[in-house]
Amino acid sequence: MEDKKKILGQIISAVEIEALMREGKNEEAHSNLSNLLKKEPKNSYAWYLLGNLYSRQQLYREALEAYNNAKLLEPDGPAAAAVDWVVEQMSASGGL
Repeated sequence: MEDKKKILGQIISAVEIEALMREGKNEEAHSNLSNLLKKEPKNSYAWYLLGNLYSRQQLYREALEAYNNAKLLEPDGPAAAAVDWVVEQMSASGGL
């Protein structure tokens, strides 16, 4: 039962953070993600969301680090494709 509550809490947190990002409330989303990752450093989806947030702000080095953290935790997760995309963006902008 505790595991179900924890998973439900993670889903609710992720949905709330995604809503903040859609609304352009980047500072609040970043704060919530930071707090979530302090409590759950092995939450691959939170790392993925952090990468998305950084990507939207064109902070590609930070995005790459966040996506790599997510990819280490969940190699077949959505961060795998996101890493490739960020590398392309960095190459195109001369950041690599």
